[in-house]
Amino acid sequence: MNSQNSRNSNVNEFNKSFQSSSFKRKLLYYLKFQNHSIIGKISLCLAGYLIFFNTTMYFWKKPDYPINNFMWRIKKANGTLSKECLEKERILGEFHKSKITKNDDSKRPWFSSIYE
Repeated sequence: MNSQNSRNSNVNEFNKSFQSSSFKRKLLYYLKFQNHSIIGKISLCLAGYLIFFNTTMYFWKKPDYPINNFMWRIKKANGTLSKECLEKERILGEFHKSKITKNDDSKRPWFSSIYE
């Protein structure tokens, strides 16, 4: 009878369901822990926002568009950045340079209708 009980306990160890898996227990523990403190709630909301934002931008702008500065620099170094993105970079570069060096006599391209 003792051997029968040990055989059943061995079988039960190998037939674990997802409900009793250690992964699910750990996941639920960390989710509960995150909800107990304000820092945990803020970090959980921030992670959710970043995932939502990147997923939305990926499907809205298409996979070839660099979503963040890291991918932008990689695509620029490889030469795979589109002409539209290079033009945006040039215009923004001129805008930021003009903010640093204030020359009142030069025309500013983003205010061209005001000066004409």
